[in-house]
Amino acid sequence: MKTSNKAIATSLLLLGMASGAVAGPYTIDDDGADMYIGQGTDGNGNSLGDVFGTSQYEVFGMDVSNDLSTLFVTVYTNFDELKNADYDYGDLFIDTDGWSPDGTAGSQYADDNNSNQGNWDYAVDVSSLVGGFASLIDLDGATLLNTSAVSTRENQEVAYLSGGSVAGSADLSINAGTSLSFQIALADLGLNALGNNEVGFRWTMTCANDVVEGAANVPEPGTLALLGLGLLGLGLRKRVKS
Repeated sequence: MKTSNKAIATSLLLLGMASGAVAGPYTIDDDGADMYIGQGTDGNGNSLGDVFGTSQYEVFGMDVSNDLSTLFVTVYTNFDELKNADYDYGDLFIDTDGWSPDGTAGSQYADDNNSNQGNWDYAVDVSSLVGGFASLIDLDGATLLNTSAVSTRENQEVAYLSGGSVAGSADLSINAGTSLSFQIALADLGLNALGNNEVGFRWTMTCANDVVEGAANVPEPGTLALLGLGLLGLGLRKRVKS
């Protein structure tokens, strides 16, 4: 019986402490009636709808999850800056104080722009990518790159420009025309896996022809459940040893 209890305790411990990274992701969809579109016209006052331009600018959505130490964010998009001489990948914006766009889901936040939304706290500077790592920028005091040309969705923040300070680094891998995947230490964002935070996220290319934006819970519910299993495993191990 002791052998059986020890095996159970060890299994629960490994499941709870080592499996956080495979917890199911929280998805922010760029589809449906409640998706974020934001402010933007074609220069003649006509709404752009979801995607301005061809399907090469499509953003499908964003997966957000975390384990006990790391935030995982994957953006799914057709955009490939190597095939587009005019525009680049934008930066991943993060607001650790929650998501506060102007307007409502029913209106698809049609009046939201770079001047009336709550401030973003951090950005992963995609343009700084070297050897699989990009700078995480604390945006306090920073200046952002905003769109203004008629050929883009105007008045939208798309990238970090200058100022602020480096808060850490993020692992970043780009699968051109498919996805961008980020890994960021929770501690660098002032977050932890035992907190209960609504966090805002935003990504677009530098023309902002399609934008994905929304909120996710950090930690996600599955992470807390796995932590509970880990603590249960530790408790059972102590009982077995005693």
